[in-house]
Amino acid sequence: MNNCLCDNDMDSKCKVLLVGSGGVGTIASYALEYAGKTKVTSVLRSDYDRVLEKGFSINSCDYGNGLIFKPSNIVNSVEASKKHGPFEYVVIATKCLPEVTSMIDVIAPAITKDTAIVLVQNGIGIEMEALTKFPENVVLSGVSMIGSANMGGHIEHESPDMLRIGYFENNNISQSHQEAVCKRFVDLYQNDKNQCVYDEDVKFSRWRKLVYNACLNPVCALTGVDIGRLEIWGGVDSIIRKAMREVLAIAKSDGVVLPEDVIEFMIRSDDPVYYRPSMLVDADKRNLLEIEVILGNPVRIARKNKVDVPFLTIIYELLKIVQSRTMEEKGMITIPKERPVPK
Repeated sequence: MNNCLCDNDMDSKCKVLLVGSGGVGTIASYALEYAGKTKVTSVLRSDYDRVLEKGFSINSCDYGNGLIFKPSNIVNSVEASKKHGPFEYVVIATKCLPEVTSMIDVIAPAITKDTAIVLVQNGIGIEMEALTKFPENVVLSGVSMIGSANMGGHIEHESPDMLRIGYFENNNISQSHQEAVCKRFVDLYQNDKNQCVYDEDVKFSRWRKLVYNACLNPVCALTGVDIGRLEIWGGVDSIIRKAMREVLAIAKSDGVVLPEDVIEFMIRSDDPVYYRPSMLVDADKRNLLEIEVILGNPVRIARKNKVDVPFLTIIYELLKIVQSRTMEEKGMITIPKERPVPK
């Protein structure tokens, strides 16, 4: 295989629509095309013109450096993608920002009765809207462990692509069918360069990943420091371990028992790098943050199940203020010209 994946137009290939060609989504589309069983149609927005003309440039720890990649089809909207369908799978690899955009509404024009929806997104409770709006469709959960960033159409993929795929249980569909649809996607995605496995307990995997995402990610974003400095300056001992134990407690109340050693595993997972987690990078760029699915939903589960989570609650409330600041800067919300004063 050369360094350029181009248009191999074979009708026998599975048709996949991918929405969200950031660092994670672009490597996902590359993996699907690399395995040779799939034709990917990618929906691009800001990078559309550049990628249409030149393709993505990729430096990848899995596939090598200096790669040029174009998905089989490139479109600038889901509506425009329909001419390349119907799609067996629609993959959402965007940030999960339900308070801003319903991605389920965005993909709706491309969904048929035979389409499986694949949510390669962070967080807890992200499946409910898809299951509600498409009760007869299989909804898959993709838990991705990867370090990859898109910088204007250039992808820096720094840590290996490890994807766990399971299904969010849908009582309207037999478990055997959901499992078969899930395992087919694993077969399409996995290749000799990455790691993609069928996950029989994807709920466990989502809570396990949240031990990192709900603690290290937001605290680094709030303090403006990488994980190494956070530890050196005492934040891991004073905040992170306590917040992580709160995640374990919420998970237990939700029927998921996580081992205690997951705390040290997540704290040490980026050693020896002074790693800047994705939420810190987004905060520096004044991008919107995935606070509701990573912190809001777990905190609400804790309240419902009467679990005391003071550290996660204050982290969540502080992040909501940061989010509001960013939304104001982007013109998404306005505040009064004069500060309201209580009478």
